[in-house]
Amino acid sequence: MRPQTTASPEAEVIKAPSPVALVTGAGSPMGRAVVLKLLENGYAVAGIDDKPTDLVGEKHLVLVGDMSTEQDSRLAVSQTIDTFGRLDAAVLLADLGGSSTVHMPGTVAEGEHLLARNLSSIALGIQAAVEGLSIDGHRSIVATASVAGLLADPGNWAYHASKIAMIDLVRSSALTYAARGIRVNNVASGLVRADDPNENPAAQTFGRDFSRRIPLFRLAQPSEIAAVIAFLISPAASYVTGTTLAVDGGLTASAGLVF
Repeated sequence: MRPQTTASPEAEVIKAPSPVALVTGAGSPMGRAVVLKLLENGYAVAGIDDKPTDLVGEKHLVLVGDMSTEQDSRLAVSQTIDTFGRLDAAVLLADLGGSSTVHMPGTVAEGEHLLARNLSSIALGIQAAVEGLSIDGHRSIVATASVAGLLADPGNWAYHASKIAMIDLVRSSALTYAARGIRVNNVASGLVRADDPNENPAAQTFGRDFSRRIPLFRLAQPSEIAAVIAFLISPAASYVTGTTLAVDGGLTASAGLVF
């Protein structure tokens, strides 16, 4: 993990009586929304991304590292515990997107890299979190598999395969750690609105066109996905484990007909 770590003044001194969460991929629109939601809910939060990010709010720690490596995964957990005194939950968002049809030259090698990175970032995140979760807290891990693990699109074979693998990784982990009181769940989010003013026109057009396939006729706001993640790591979801919850505006419930 690179030594570019920052913390709010409150984070430097707090040994949190409040719950503590680690959020990977914290620099993405989704990650930022999760961090803000958890801070709003009273959590102390450590956010890690592979590039510096400008998270705001009290009781937060910012880390820079690569969660697809065992070293950075373990360091993220240990630095969270060193700062806040405990760890109650991990939200694992970091991944790579995109892959081309297998008939394109070089695609298999690129796909292997994407598959390995996406799966390893979640597997290593689960492994590190399980070892660091406080034994006296409400222990929970949430990953984001995306509806790409439930549906298929032309071309994006490696991305879809990584999300399908992630769903079974979470199921297996939930069964493995249930006896230790650790819950592990997935959120399969639909297409999320980035609200990025610099987003290219082609992406904006795709979002508008894709929303016509969604029964609610719109893309998700990052805050809507974050609210479900916050529920799954909370005591309110104490009897939920091993599930993949689709938060997709009804996309995976549809046979393709929308009215």
